[in-house]
Amino acid sequence: MRWFLLGSIGFCQQFLSMGARFQLSHAQLCSPTDRASNLVSFDRTQKSSLAAFFSWGWTSYFATGVEIGYGGAGQALYGIGINGDPYTARINLHYLRIGIGVQPQYAKERWGFWGSFSPSLAFLTQAELIYQGDSLPRGNLVAPQIIQYVVEYLNQSTDPNDRLVLLQMYRRSVPVLHIAGGMRVRLAPQVWLLGLLSYERSFGDIEQKGFRLKGEENYLYSPQRRPVQYRLLGLQLGIQYEVNLTEN
Repeated sequence: MRWFLLGSIGFCQQFLSMGARFQLSHAQLCSPTDRASNLVSFDRTQKSSLAAFFSWGWTSYFATGVEIGYGGAGQALYGIGINGDPYTARINLHYLRIGIGVQPQYAKERWGFWGSFSPSLAFLTQAELIYQGDSLPRGNLVAPQIIQYVVEYLNQSTDPNDRLVLLQMYRRSVPVLHIAGGMRVRLAPQVWLLGLLSYERSFGDIEQKGFRLKGEENYLYSPQRRPVQYRLLGLQLGIQYEVNLTEN
């Protein structure tokens, strides 16, 4: 019975598809608390990423499979400090994204459409905080104050394990939705060039609101700080290789 089911599944498949996409995107950390503060302004932030996919085509117009991506999210911030001089701050986050890919497609001679709808989990692999310029009032409500405090804490620390703070202050995994779609152009009988628009966003809160620095009684984040998500709006360029499993 098991071999019959496996054979039936294989018989239903129309094609196998695999490929990779490079993405250049506008990144944004969406924080209602930061946007309501007069201490914070937001600078344009660009990030790059890569995504690979492998999928099984059940009809000539529809495939499902897996997607694996690696790339960045974050935000550049600036403003005026307590002495009237400017400051700049930056959050750089890197995520490994693993998800299910649902891929509609269409082909007509040398051109067509290709899309991907991918519910995923994103796993934090690296975090970096940068702060330069004038100081801000002491506090832990808005992102630049938190960045300034953590950078000062790490500069004074002699414990190498404190470098893990940068990972511990953010959630290690968050649910994500990645959507991409656009044109594809045939380069060879089984090879397509992809040109896509993409959108990716996280759900829940990427910040670990219950985190405390070593030796501190208070949480790193203010109780009034609202949840933060990341969003990416980008352009993708990729290659798709398609193998037909049925005779035309």
